[in-house]
Amino acid sequence: MKQVAGLALTLILLVPVMPTANGEAAAAAKTSYTGHYGDNASDKTAVLKPKWQAQMDNADGGSSNIAMADGKVYYSFKEKIIAADVTTGKARWTYNSYHSTPLLAGGGNLFFVNPQGYLIKLNGKTGAVSWKTKAADASDYVSNSLRYDNSILYIFDKGISLTAYDESTGKRKWAAKLKDDGGWGEIQGIYNGVVVINGSVSGAITTVPYFGFDAETGRQLWKLDGIHSDVLDEQGGYLYLRNNWPVLDNGYAAVIDKVDTKTGKVVQTLSFIPEEDVAGYNATQVVIEGNSIYIEQQVGRNRVSVFSLDQEPENQKPKVYTGYGKWVAGPYLGQLYFVKDLKLIRLKEGGYGVAVNGANNPVSQLDLIGQGAFIGLTDGQFILADAATGKAAGKLQTGSRQYGATKVENGMAIIQAENRLLAVALPSALAK
Repeated sequence: MKQVAGLALTLILLVPVMPTANGEAAAAAKTSYTGHYGDNASDKTAVLKPKWQAQMDNADGGSSNIAMADGKVYYSFKEKIIAADVTTGKARWTYNSYHSTPLLAGGGNLFFVNPQGYLIKLNGKTGAVSWKTKAADASDYVSNSLRYDNSILYIFDKGISLTAYDESTGKRKWAAKLKDDGGWGEIQGIYNGVVVINGSVSGAITTVPYFGFDAETGRQLWKLDGIHSDVLDEQGGYLYLRNNWPVLDNGYAAVIDKVDTKTGKVVQTLSFIPEEDVAGYNATQVVIEGNSIYIEQQVGRNRVSVFSLDQEPENQKPKVYTGYGKWVAGPYLGQLYFVKDLKLIRLKEGGYGVAVNGANNPVSQLDLIGQGAFIGLTDGQFILADAATGKAAGKLQTGSRQYGATKVENGMAIIQAENRLLAVALPSALAK
């Protein structure tokens, strides 16, 4: 998945009266400035205290170094993987290892690839090793894409090989090589029994081909050449991909290919918003939610245009939102979220914009989960707000400027604030 008062900046020109040689007053330079950003004294948001906190490996920029399932949070610190009770923070077990893929929880187990290239399955309750198998080259970097689906683990090693493992035994089911079409791609998803991955091919123009593999046998079903974005959506057996080649010559702000998941063939191309200056008016974001496609352009005052997917673009008059700032999230609960003049703006579709209470500093992280909007600010404040009303239900002082993605489990919000993990009970307004 409507006027907002912007940030008022007031310049105060001080003009001291200075006598001159002939007795006349002389004007001085501008020597004072006042910016109105709101004040802390008027913010009556309840300050929440973490129920528990722990040190962890650094997470920022929206990344996630944790996994959550079955009332536990799994995280890493100083080459140890730790399982803690999500309510109390009490460590249930530790395992001596780092991970070169994100931690993946599923089916009561924890999966990851370690720096030596072993795919490891740990029992989620005890931390005991169920099995481990050599699956990739040794690497200290996150160079492997790992997915779990229908009791099968898929690992894409450095954009070169795709391998499937039986989740219960760790035995390899099949392996497929991409030859020269590898690179730093990733598993995009498993759709209708097809594992869809992308890769990269370097050259005068770096291309991003897509591949489809049968999830049960590993047989390559198709290859789609070109330069396409990550999968925007999958509906009714079709993938929607943004076609970025050649972006400066196609004459449109955004071009979307509708691709058959079984064959990899483009069955329809949708071209949105004709532009003579594509370089200046190229879409900065494209999001598909249900039957609607949202296209953002940064044209002076940011503009978001909303089209229907089931009609030809040229036959539509899009709904347009402009002047609300940078679009950062949504649609969610019928609302779009923008950042403008240090404020987080909640815009009801077809309605008006309202500032989210308390968010008067640059927004570093925003996650919309359930009834909650979880907002990390660069001044260290972290706000828990009602996503439907924008009313702040509580805030924490984290001391951080960057955050990982917030997670929610068993009525607890787990906040990744740089190198600390903070756990707070959801306020009643958000626990619906």
